[in-house]
Amino acid sequence: QKKKSPADDNLSPANKKRALKHERQSHRKHASSVQPAKELWNQLRVKTNDKETNIKLCAELHELLKGKCLEVAMQHDASRCVQGVLQYGNEQMRLEVVKELCGGDAKKDDDTKNQNVNLAELCKIQYAHFVVLKMIKYGSRNEECIKLIVKSLKKQMTKLAIHSVGARVVELLFGTFPPKSVAPLKLELYGPQYALFASVNTTGKDNSPTLPSLTEFVEDNPDKREPTLAHLQALLQKGLDKSLTGFGYFHSL
Repeated sequence: QKKKSPADDNLSPANKKRALKHERQSHRKHASSVQPAKELWNQLRVKTNDKETNIKLCAELHELLKGKCLEVAMQHDASRCVQGVLQYGNEQMRLEVVKELCGGDAKKDDDTKNQNVNLAELCKIQYAHFVVLKMIKYGSRNEECIKLIVKSLKKQMTKLAIHSVGARVVELLFGTFPPKSVAPLKLELYGPQYALFASVNTTGKDNSPTLPSLTEFVEDNPDKREPTLAHLQALLQKGLDKSLTGFGYFHSL
């Protein structure tokens, strides 16, 4: 057991609590980067900052977080630092953060604790999901960001749609990204068989590929009608049980 110093006895209960909190935080992963990052974020969010100041602060913040965004995004008091880069950073900074969180540009090390954490898992974590929301909001005008996010969330929609935290991500995703980009993800809500067997038609005015509607799919694959309806019924029931039916995507099913 750690011995108390005489100075500890002179601290007020509130100061002792702060000291204990600071000590715990100093042992966390990337603590040496997180503390200065939080200080930069506090400066970055000042509303009276001019554009040049924000660019300078955000560049410093981004440099501190490179290769660490995944772990930092999951920390309740540091997640906002990653959000800050997405909100105030330039297009290149946002793209680099998106690549890292989607698993395409992360630094490799010997720590395997988070090797199975992907973007879909971040969507389910209370503090980390705010980072994903910022990715969607501020990456919606960058085609590469859209492609990376959509690709990372494929085969995850059914689970996210009925998750109390993940549902918020699904709602913003479907309401923000171009309909053609999220069409394959929406298909997943009709069941794995729908996403698997849905064929690509070239019926668009510009001869671009468009996915069939639920009606078209059932007409072309009558044997899939019952499994599709059973999947939808189960999905809707779970949504009702978790009071998630206020989300728009449930009304569109």
